[in-house]
Amino acid sequence: MASYLFLCLFRFFPHLYASFSSSASHSCSSLAQFKNSFSINQTKFAALYCDHIAGLKSYPKTNSWKEGTDCCSWDGVTCDHLNAHVIALDLSCCWLHDNFPSNTTLFLLPHLQKLNLAYNDFNLSKIPSEFGRFTSLFYLNLSHTGFAGQVPSQVSHLSKLVSLDISSSIYDYEKFTIDKHALEGLVHNLSEVRHLFLDGMDMSSVNAHVFMNLSSSLRSLSLAYCDLQGKFPKNIFDLPNLNLLNLGSNPILSLDPLKLNRSSNLEHLDLSSMSFSTEFIDSVDNLQALKYLDLSGHFFSQRLSVSKTKSGYLFTGDANFFGGLPGSMGNLVSLKFLDLSYSNLSGTVPRSLGNLLQLTHLDLSGNQFSGQIPSSILNLTQLEYLKISENSLEGSIPDE
Repeated sequence: MASYLFLCLFRFFPHLYASFSSSASHSCSSLAQFKNSFSINQTKFAALYCDHIAGLKSYPKTNSWKEGTDCCSWDGVTCDHLNAHVIALDLSCCWLHDNFPSNTTLFLLPHLQKLNLAYNDFNLSKIPSEFGRFTSLFYLNLSHTGFAGQVPSQVSHLSKLVSLDISSSIYDYEKFTIDKHALEGLVHNLSEVRHLFLDGMDMSSVNAHVFMNLSSSLRSLSLAYCDLQGKFPKNIFDLPNLNLLNLGSNPILSLDPLKLNRSSNLEHLDLSSMSFSTEFIDSVDNLQALKYLDLSGHFFSQRLSVSKTKSGYLFTGDANFFGGLPGSMGNLVSLKFLDLSYSNLSGTVPRSLGNLLQLTHLDLSGNQFSGQIPSSILNLTQLEYLKISENSLEGSIPDE
């Protein structure tokens, strides 16, 4: 029916057809030239991240980009069929390799609303300031692309962004950097942002209070490995829609004691390798929606008490608790993944671990546990992974 209406419009308004055809031709030409700017090469970088870490299949999407064919049918390309404008481009994991030209014809596609270039290798190119031209963008993903250097302030002008990902990892070649004013502009201008991923960006010159005024619409905030310093603003924990918060591996970033809100929607909380007090941890049990909790890399000078929660995952590897594992750990009855490896724990393994009937992964290795392995471990019928090596435990895993 839609195709019939298009034919009718073009028959009675031929100038519309001419405009439609011209727009499509221009977009296809721009995309073809963009493709020709790069070599297509499956690097180890793409294979590692896409196929093994991100769980995405990497393949050369641009092989389907044949000149003389309709680019709206090309792999990774989405068009607005009313006017043939290219509005979305997903070129993630498609083996693009080489320097990213600042005058690329990609910037001749002003109607783009969604752009994903993740998991390619742009050979330590700078992020061109021309990305600021995409004023209609609501989704931008430049993560793990081999870009390097300063994040241009023009990115903060993309005020319609709902999702921004410029993250990298410790395995990437070089960190992005961002100055205080550019980051302030980003926080201030992205008033609609719901998902903000800036992992691996060098923010050593920035004070964490800059994030105080983030949008109340925020659902995901990930700032791992950013070298953040100062005190992280408390109000972020009160954002009504926040589901994911990752502040891991910011060793000089601190958190003031606060009472976490029972009405919080937080499901994923990563505070690994950070500095905060035991009082903060003891209020984690208020996070009733929590499914994933990573507290690894800490040194607590007091015992950790654990109350019953709906947590699904708890990581405390390398946490260095003083003394034994509290029996109250058995109250976390919704846990699916429990990692207490290399946490300087001693004493006996509490029988209450047998209450964690949902566990599929249990790692108690690298501690100083002694005594017998409790028979209650046989209650863990869902268990797929068990590691208890590098302890002083006696006997073997009990038989049924």
